Amino acid sequence: MAEFVGIDPAGARRLINSMGEAIQRAQTLRPFLSASIAEAGPDWPAGSGAEVLDNVGRFLDEACRDLTWRTQTIERIEDAVSKGGLKTAEFVFGDAASAQTAGALAGKRALAAWQDYMKDPGVKSWEKVRAALGESRGKTTDAAYSAGLLATLGATAFGAIFAAAGARNQNDRRGYSPQSLEKVGEDLNPLAEAFASTDVAGTLPKTLRDHALNGLPIGDMAALLGLARQSRGFLVQAGAKLAQYGGHREDEEDWNTYWLVKALSQNGEATQELLASGDNAALLLRPEVVNDEGRPGFKQLLATALDKALAPGAGDPTLRRNAWINVIKVFGDKTAWPSLLPEPSKTEYFAPLDGQPSDKRYLPGDTKITPVPSPIGQVLARHIAQYFPQLAAVWSSGHDSPGPTLNDGWQKLDSDRIASFFAGLLRDPAGLPLLKNGYDVFLGGLDLGKEHPFGSASTEEARQEQRELFYGKAVAAGAMASLLFNGLHEADLDAEEKHKFAVELLFLPVDAMIGGFAGKVIGDGIWEGAMAGKIADLQWKNTAQDAIEGFLDEGSPEEASNLVDVLVEGQVSAFNASRRHHGQPPLADSDIRQLKDIFYGRLEPVLEAALRARGG
Repeated sequence: MAEFVGIDPAGARRLINSMGEAIQRAQTLRPFLSASIAEAGPDWPAGSGAEVLDNVGRFLDEACRDLTWRTQTIERIEDAVSKGGLKTAEFVFGDAASAQTAGALAGKRALAAWQDYMKDPGVKSWEKVRAALGESRGKTTDAAYSAGLLATLGATAFGAIFAAAGARNQNDRRGYSPQSLEKVGEDLNPLAEAFASTDVAGTLPKTLRDHALNGLPIGDMAALLGLARQSRGFLVQAGAKLAQYGGHREDEEDWNTYWLVKALSQNGEATQELLASGDNAALLLRPEVVNDEGRPGFKQLLATALDKALAPGAGDPTLRRNAWINVIKVFGDKTAWPSLLPEPSKTEYFAPLDGQPSDKRYLPGDTKITPVPSPIGQVLARHIAQYFPQLAAVWSSGHDSPGPTLNDGWQKLDSDRIASFFAGLLRDPAGLPLLKNGYDVFLGGLDLGKEHPFGSASTEEARQEQRELFYGKAVAAGAMASLLFNGLHEADLDAEEKHKFAVELLFLPVDAMIGGFAGKVIGDGIWEGAMAGKIADLQWKNTAQDAIEGFLDEGSPEEASNLVDVLVEGQVSAFNASRRHHGQPPLADSDIRQLKDIFYGRLEPVLEAALRARGG
């Protein structure tokens, strides 16, 4: 008879941990209590002694094991109702012991049916195998039931049944198509779910796990992932193997990788762990895997997996960082750029559209093609800003500029690979606004206006500290601008958008500095009125913008040097104008020299990067 169960899994696990701690304390306390009672001798009052702790320990142990079984089971039930953290479902069995006994009996019947099939491999014998497996349908979410089933069935029969079912249902040489997997799932779902539930519970026989990873054909390993939510550990290990065989081949769709990526899209932590290995990331994200168009929704599944693994705050910080480093390496290679391109969406018209002017109507048979942003590129462009400080440090390290010491794997990257990564993202125009937003947030985090660029404290020591802090922030802003600027030139963007972003990269840190000096920053980088310091209204900036755009189109190294001079002189003039506007005294000559050094140091590398990108 079914039992209705309601559990808050998160709260239950906290209680399980508390009971486990209480059991350990009771076990630690018992020998001391026994020794004290023995030492007291006749002075110990009659009644219970150390055996009370034994009773408490047994009670807590039994309660802990029962609650663990119930929690594991309800977490595996797909149709369990969840509301406010509470999950409810009907359990087939009342306790773990009866579930395991029933599973063992089911395994015995399935094994007997399989052995009969081996003697007479006909249709009738196979139907008996199917019927025996079908008895476990809806029960293998129970880890105790599954443990009894698999222990009795054994690893050899498990693998052989998968192979036999595949021979009858798999029509693709490189894995099950969705239609084939749905069909074979009618037979294999109970076994796949039993494998998953026992593995998550830690009760999967080692021989069976080893056989699944080292003895099953690749297609059957992928089927395990497609038929049931497997444990993180198995998903990572199986994924490392499946990734080695991925990639489109003529007339063969790679369904094995499809099921791997679909499983990863449901498990961000497993995706993080898989991508944290450089070899695995390179295999899974290579173009021939990503750009196989024969599998509907594959790129979106991969984008979902990447989103769950790479978003700020996702999973383990160390794994997320390492995964990002490897992702940058992969997509920083130009051969991987096609994976980030927008895809065409075709709309066919079978009749004119009402309400449009006759000269703009689509005639029957016409096709409208609309580019759809790359889902993978969108995820990467949206989330990469979390590591802008580290990427800026990589640039600074490679250009002998001050910056934090590189560690934690960032030293494995170089600025050319990072700029190439941005170029890949910017080949899709939809990546531009996301990166611009990330850059704005990065600058807001630097808070360039916080420290006076020349120091305003009462002592020289404090003023020097202010100057150094400002200079370090200005260098970081320039470093990140250089990376994006270089990537911008390798990308195939509309000229107007490219020029607009380039000008922003060159001027926004300076605007922020002037605005901060003028006291126009109102927290979190929000500007008061128009652009702070009124720098946008100055004539020199319009002239400089024209000069920048001309240089971007056809500039030479000599023109780059002249352009830097123009920009630096203009920015110094703008800074002085801003000071006069706010009633501040003019800058001292030493401060003007320092300001020019800052601006030169910011602008020259950026423009040099642009020249290198164009082969200048």
